[in-house]
Amino acid sequence: MQRKSVKSSSWEIYSSLFARAPLAVRADGRGFKKILEASTKPYDIGFARSMVGAVQSIFLDSGLSPALAFTFSDEISLIFLELPLAGRIEKIDSLIAGFLSAALSLDLGRLVTMDCRTIPLCRSEICEYLDERQDEAWRNHVFSYGFYMLQKDGLSPTQAMEKLRGLGESDIHELVFQKGTNLARTPAWERRGVMVYRQDGQAATDWQIPLFSSKEGKGLVARILDL
Repeated sequence: MQRKSVKSSSWEIYSSLFARAPLAVRADGRGFKKILEASTKPYDIGFARSMVGAVQSIFLDSGLSPALAFTFSDEISLIFLELPLAGRIEKIDSLIAGFLSAALSLDLGRLVTMDCRTIPLCRSEICEYLDERQDEAWRNHVFSYGFYMLQKDGLSPTQAMEKLRGLGESDIHELVFQKGTNLARTPAWERRGVMVYRQDGQAATDWQIPLFSSKEGKGLVARILDL
């Protein structure tokens, strides 16, 4: 019996998946712990500038048209009001992950990789999404300060992690405060992240963004995105 040939394209089971706009595309660093070992703890302004620079490159050099981006730590969220790459999820995820990996690798002088996923949104959900990611930025902020403060006190990374697992966010906040650091007075970009958006054909940055849940924050996003 002659075996029927199977076209390799028939195995591409995800190639027919399409997204709709508006769309959030979120990229995360993979294995960045080793990359940050030699950086200033718990936050490194040089690394933050590299992340922001990679986002600006997406706006200016990728051929894509995000309307707004939000970044903190090793995470980047891009908001698209118009579909990139005809909405093909495979292409969106692979191209953006690849572009950001390349941009960061060039800037940092070492090979780094990022992964990527797409999140379809309604226009009314954009602020809610950004608020959710900003909440994560704050949780990351509290945990990072607690983690490295405990290590300064002599705990190993494993011991510090175990101690923090038994503490709530408010407990960690108080622990850090007792050690002399008021987390409410740390730089805004550490607590709330950084925003990048289009302005006069450029990729403008805002390192002093308000809370997205506030009236000011919602108004800022609405003005940038013309919501």
